Amino acid sequence: ISVALGFQAGVNRNIFLVITMVMFSMLVSLFAGCCFWTSSNALVTNSPIFHQKHIGCSLCRLNSFSFGGGGGDASSDPVLRLPQMEAELATLLEKKSGNDADKDRRLELKEAIKDAKNIAEFGVRRAQVRFYDAFSDGDVDSMDKVWSKEQAVRCIHPGMASLEGRDRVMNSWAQIFGSSPKFTIKPARVNIDICGLTAICSCIEETPSGGQIEALNVYHREGGDWRMTLHMASPIIIRQPGPPQPPGPPQPPRPPQPPRPPQ
Repeated sequence: ISVALGFQAGVNRNIFLVITMVMFSMLVSLFAGCCFWTSSNALVTNSPIFHQKHIGCSLCRLNSFSFGGGGGDASSDPVLRLPQMEAELATLLEKKSGNDADKDRRLELKEAIKDAKNIAEFGVRRAQVRFYDAFSDGDVDSMDKVWSKEQAVRCIHPGMASLEGRDRVMNSWAQIFGSSPKFTIKPARVNIDICGLTAICSCIEETPSGGQIEALNVYHREGGDWRMTLHMASPIIIRQPGPPQPPGPPQPPRPPQPPRPPQ
C-alpha cells in the first residue's frame, strides 16, 4: 500500500520500501508479544504454585482478621473462627443497622467466612483422599492416621452392626485388610457441607466390579487438620427390569353394599 501511494505521489520508491519493512517488523513484534503474554498468563494461573499462593493469600487475610484482640488457638487456625464469625454476622443481620461501620463489618465477615469455608473444603477433600487411599492400599497405619483420636468415633460397614470406639473401629479395618484382597474404591458425586468445626461429606463409592455404595463421612477439626469421626456405608441395590408379565384374568365387579342402619 505504501509503495502504491508513493508511486502515485511521485516519491522515491526506496523510501517507501524502507517504511513498509519497518511497519511490518513492528506488527510482527506486537503479535509475538501478545502471544507470549497470553501463554505465560495461562501457564501461571494453571500451575499448582499459583493455586497455593491464592490459598495462601486467603489465609493471610483470615490471619489478619481481628475479633476484638482475642488470641488463643483460633488466631492460628482460620477454620476455628467460623463459629465466631457466623455468630457475629447473624447478630449484625438481626440488627439491620444502616450505619457505615456495620455495613463494612458485614461485608468483611462475609468475605472472611467465604475464605474460611473454601480453605476448610480444601482440607476435607484432602482428608477424603487420605481415607480412600488407605482403604484401597489396605494400609492399617495410614487408616489409623485418618481417624480422630480426641472425638468419639463410629463406623458402620455394609451389612454390619455399628461399631463404636476407636479400638473396635481400627480392629475392624485390620480384619478387613487382612482377609480381603485389595481393590480400588473411588468416591464419586462428592458433596461437602461445612458446619463450623464439623464437615459432612456424602458420596458414592464405586468398586472395580461396577458396584456402588452410598457413603457418609463426617470429619471434625482437630489439631489443624480434619479427622474422621463417622463412616457409614450401605450398598445400593439396582433392580434390573424383568420381562413384562401377562395380565391376569379380569376381576368381577364387587356387589354394592347395603346402607348401614342409623344408630
